[in-house]
Formats: sequence, C-alpha cells, structure tokens
Amino acid sequence: MPIFKWVEEIENIYENLIENAKKESLEDIEKLKASLEKNMEKKLHNNQEIINSALKTLSKEIDEKSLKFGESISKLYSKIEKNYYENKEGLMNLIFEKLGFDF
Repeated sequence: MPIFKWVEEIENIYENLIENAKKESLEDIEKLKASLEKNMEKKLHNNQEIINSALKTLSKEIDEKSLKFGESISKLYSKIEKNYYENKEGLMNLIFEKLGFDF
C-alpha cells in the first residue's frame, strides 16, 4: 500500500536526520574539545613562563642577599677578631680575677 511506503520513507528520512544531527553534534563537540585543549595548553605554557620568571627573579634576589649576608658576616668576624686581640690581655686578667687566680 502506498501509505505504508510513505510512512517508511518518513521513518527513513527521520532516521537520516537524526544520524546527520548526531554526526554534526559529534563534529561540533570534537572541534570544541580540540579548541579547549589548545587553550589549556596555551594557558599552561603561559603559567609555566610566569612561574619560571618568578623563580628566576627570586633566585637572583636570594643570591644578592646571600652575598650581602656573607660580606656582613665576614666584616663582623674581622671586627670580633680585632676586638679579641686588642682586649686579650684584659680579658685574661678579668677571667683570672673571676676565678680567683689573681695573686
């Protein structure tokens, strides 16, 4: 009967439309996924560059401060050593006095 044939054709057209819509949706999803992955890679790369730059700057600052600290310690050591030798005799006498060895 022609009406059944017509219904079958409508069903075939409907199935074809659904399949085409699925394919187009899947293609759109894949394109969106690829675009998002590309954006994420760019963001990760940018973040890594920012982190590397910050670490480089921090490393330079630490090196500079370490150098200054080393210089300060060296100056302080020299000053302590100088004061010790300048006051060595007086310190020994003071220690002997406190220990009761002052004859």
